[in-house]
Amino acid sequence: MRGWYFLMIVTLLLTGCRVEDRQFTTYIPSEGIGDIAVRVTLPDEPRYKEGAPVVVYTPTFFTPENKFGKADWINEQGFILVEFIWPGIQDPQVGVKSDGTFDYGGEDSMQAFRDVILFALNEKKNTNDEFLSDISYVEPLSDNVGLYAFSHPGIVATNVLAFYSEELENVKYFVGRENPTIDKLSSVEVGQFEGDKKILNPYYHYSEDYSSSDLSINYSTVHYDFSSDTIYFDANGNGKLDSLEYVLGERVPQMFGKRFYSTDLTQALLDNDALNSSTWPEDLATVDDTKEVWPLRETPESYPALAGSDIHVMLVFAETDHVQPARDKPHIHQAYDGFTDAGLWVRLNPDSVYVAAVSQKFSDVVPDNVANTEPSEWNTIEDWAYPNVLPLNLVPQAAIDEMADRVYTNTWDDDLTSVLVK
Repeated sequence: MRGWYFLMIVTLLLTGCRVEDRQFTTYIPSEGIGDIAVRVTLPDEPRYKEGAPVVVYTPTFFTPENKFGKADWINEQGFILVEFIWPGIQDPQVGVKSDGTFDYGGEDSMQAFRDVILFALNEKKNTNDEFLSDISYVEPLSDNVGLYAFSHPGIVATNVLAFYSEELENVKYFVGRENPTIDKLSSVEVGQFEGDKKILNPYYHYSEDYSSSDLSINYSTVHYDFSSDTIYFDANGNGKLDSLEYVLGERVPQMFGKRFYSTDLTQALLDNDALNSSTWPEDLATVDDTKEVWPLRETPESYPALAGSDIHVMLVFAETDHVQPARDKPHIHQAYDGFTDAGLWVRLNPDSVYVAAVSQKFSDVVPDNVANTEPSEWNTIEDWAYPNVLPLNLVPQAAIDEMADRVYTNTWDDDLTSVLVK
């Protein structure tokens, strides 16, 4: 492959192509919004002799830093990486900005995301009337395009595939890593971490409180502590925050200048007389706010729209999640239920042969889960996870490699005995 690639580079040099532009920024028009900033990073060598598969990286939107990600690791295995900036956001490090108004993963975000994906699919031109294939010296394989999302960006990645399922029918796969699914999980209401210590919410119990579309957390004792501006569960009913009472953490989505908790918890603050209209903190989303904002930022209602699509799904997760400490991993469970109920091919973590292909050192410490299967008891899901001692992006890279190779060879066996492309 290297000899072939060298000849291709020489040919491009002779024809005047700017081979030095391994990473470049372009702009994609989005109707009614403006121009969306997109960064393309090309691999040193394409994964296949015909060219490179394309991965679209989903940026964050709940957190203050919404800019180009640190995903160059995706290129290492021969992929073209496509990143973008949400409407109305500027990346101060590189000095580029997308037009429009930031809506935290709402309708404008999804429209812009759709247009970036269409560009990655070689179906939409940039503002210079060029397709991706026109400006990339590495041939992009438009029939091998997937999405990758780590953490809450998986919400908008799932939703854009569902909302624009017909326009994005040529997207081949989605790799979602530890993505929340509903408001209660995005707001970290089933538990949190204090350092490395798991602090579980005692008012959520698997399996009686779990369903594929919601979690039935008991909010009957929810109260508000004004001295610390925190929400807690008033176990003894005295209206004061006492030691050993469960306190929600500070890791909560910040949208439109407010802190957003789930609709059910926010309603409970009123029902329990913890807050009223005169005492409601200005920076805390109201019940009306949550009812307006959350429906577009959850995934259970989106899964049915994916039925009949050709998208394949890999859900990636470690033994200890980066946000969610609940042992039954309800976010992974709900995503698995939703995608499989839609009839999609779903695998929980990549095949061990692909982890070994990235790093032989860790091949014996990862599980080898058969696709389209789940644990009989989700309290044992940690047995299906990879250990946290592994390098941060090793397993996600293996997942992307596997999915691209499956697309390339059209191999969707539930389990593999060797890598598909060598």
